[in-house]
Amino acid sequence: MEQDTRSKLSLDEIHTRMGMDVTAEGKARARLRLQESAEARDHDARAAFIARLRAGQA
Repeated sequence: MEQDTRSKLSLDEIHTRMGMDVTAEGKARARLRLQESAEARDHDARAAFIARLRAGQA
């Protein structure tokens, strides 16, 4: 039998309990930063680097 370890609270509720203000503007900024970060990733270069690591060449 598996134990359900998921929180019953939303992320907003968790942040509020931690004393962090959660606003729509803050959420929008966070989404934008995540999107920009994802767009800046070079997946081909990362794959090549991992391949070099596995081959012992990095």
